[in-house]
Amino acid sequence: MTAYPVDVDRDARFLRIVGWILLAITLTAFVPTYFIPMVQGEFASDNIWMQPHTWVSFVFAALFIAQPWLVLHRNWQWHRRIGWLVGAVVLGAAITGIAVQLAVWPTVPEDDRNLLPASFRLFQVLPTLVLFFLAGVALRKRPDWHWRLMLQSAYAPVGIALRRYVDMIPGLSPDTSGPLLSLTLLFGLITFLVSDKIRHGRTHPANWLGLVFFILTVPLSLFIASTDWYARLTLGQ
Repeated sequence: MTAYPVDVDRDARFLRIVGWILLAITLTAFVPTYFIPMVQGEFASDNIWMQPHTWVSFVFAALFIAQPWLVLHRNWQWHRRIGWLVGAVVLGAAITGIAVQLAVWPTVPEDDRNLLPASFRLFQVLPTLVLFFLAGVALRKRPDWHWRLMLQSAYAPVGIALRRYVDMIPGLSPDTSGPLLSLTLLFGLITFLVSDKIRHGRTHPANWLGLVFFILTVPLSLFIASTDWYARLTLGQ
């Protein structure tokens, strides 16, 4: 099989567009529940990890937009520097993400509405974020793999923002909101494959890897949420 075609400028422009879309989704999802209360001085949380995690996540989304811009301008030195900074940010997002969840547990059975989403954050979002980022770093000399693995890493946390949109739908039960969110995320992953097919004439294994990993970790997260171990962790039972 011939090498996968690489069009640096075209791929960087595509990545920049996706980055802006992901940032817009994240920002608008948190405007009513975070930004507006914060500006009005009304935001309060007993969880000391909430604000650091939120800001680290926003910095990650912003840096993800900066990287393709640097590629388009052939500023490889700053691209590498920002890349190592992104690594520190990803580590910070993972640590604070875990800390946010542990800080609210154990909870009481009457307040268990967040337990299933928390399982997805810990066992689907965070592994995708970290593992695909590390894979992207390992394959940084393979541009076709590198940026697609980084895209999969950046796409993982968008589910947390999209859930806020889903929760705004009136009359939507938790039994419906979960599958709807998963289908929405699945649509995005399929879009990456379709984009490859349109722009390069064939799909790339990295995007297939992201799709398969998502399909595997969704039932894994559901299974973990149903275990006695998870009940002891989250409810203290």
